[in-house]
Amino acid sequence: MNRLVGHYAPWLLTAVLGLLILITVVPQVTEVLRWRVLILVLLLVFAAAVYLAVTLFAHGRRLCEHCIRALPLDASTVAQRYRVRFRTAHLFERRPLAFGYLGVVIASSLLYDHPVGRYVWAAAQATLAYLLVVYVTHQRLQPWCPQCRAGGEELTAPSAPNPVTSQV
Repeated sequence: MNRLVGHYAPWLLTAVLGLLILITVVPQVTEVLRWRVLILVLLLVFAAAVYLAVTLFAHGRRLCEHCIRALPLDASTVAQRYRVRFRTAHLFERRPLAFGYLGVVIASSLLYDHPVGRYVWAAAQATLAYLLVVYVTHQRLQPWCPQCRAGGEELTAPSAPNPVTSQV
């Protein structure tokens, strides 16, 4: 069950982000729901997001039959269409850029009370959903990623074996 949930976890997390964007953009949702109910809903959404994140990371650690079945027969040509996604996936390998992005997302959440700031916060949440799509695309098509292929293990030169000396 967890393997199946882990397989679909990115799309379920994207749906969770869509719900959070809806709560952010439509202020009437918070007015209709009482604060106690809203806090309960947000706690349930948080628990679901944590569970989905754990299953997503566990899914990435083992071979998934559903992922193999979902691979296209012409994966190399499909991977050519996703060059921007591959570059985006490798963009966050640089720590300053990753922490800068995280800082922008956190800073935009502080604008929640401003009417225009809500839309900035919703846009930041939408970028998180896009990063989930980037993660899934890169994970499934990683053997055909040009950035991974340039520095992957398959291109390392084998080391020369040590000569065997006899004790004669």
